[in-house]
Amino acid sequence: MSALLDVDRTHGRWPWLAAAAAPLATAALAGRRGELGVDHRWALWSAPVALLWHQTEEWFLPGGFLPWFNREVIGSGADEFPITRRDGLVINVAIGWGLTGAAAVGGMRTPTVGAAALAVDVANGLMHVGLALRDRRWNPGAASSALLFLPLGVGGLAAIARDPRGGARPVAVGLAVGAASAVGTFAAMRARLARR
Repeated sequence: MSALLDVDRTHGRWPWLAAAAAPLATAALAGRRGELGVDHRWALWSAPVALLWHQTEEWFLPGGFLPWFNREVIGSGADEFPITRRDGLVINVAIGWGLTGAAAVGGMRTPTVGAAALAVDVANGLMHVGLALRDRRWNPGAASSALLFLPLGVGGLAAIARDPRGGARPVAVGLAVGAASAVGTFAAMRARLARR
């Protein structure tokens, strides 16, 4: 157990919280499944739960996201550059938990926020699954991307598009945010590496 809670292996303590919260959030979601079927709330409440499982796979068990992404995807010679532990905290907790939490709480009152959260998950999922197919091997985040991010994200975006309070416009904005987050992250990390 102590190896799992090694700060150096998990690149911080926040992954422990994600790993502890993932099964609890899943149980809470399952316990409310009847009421979440009303007005597509399931699509928005599943986003934070899927994110917690994804972060658990990436950072906690089996983990290894930071060295994999920095070395193999970005082409760095370091485990913790250009994405640092602090960047991981900001991206995953402040942005990830913040955006998916806002989508869940806002529900269909804020369909654009929900579509943005789901589209970011889809973009992240496509990156993981695409690289796994290209490299013909698992990467930290590939399983949760294939099993959670892609089906829940696509299904959620379709639900928002069908809902009278949603429609095509929030989904289009969400897809633009998802694409910008994917392209922007890669561009920013490659630029940071080039400046080093």
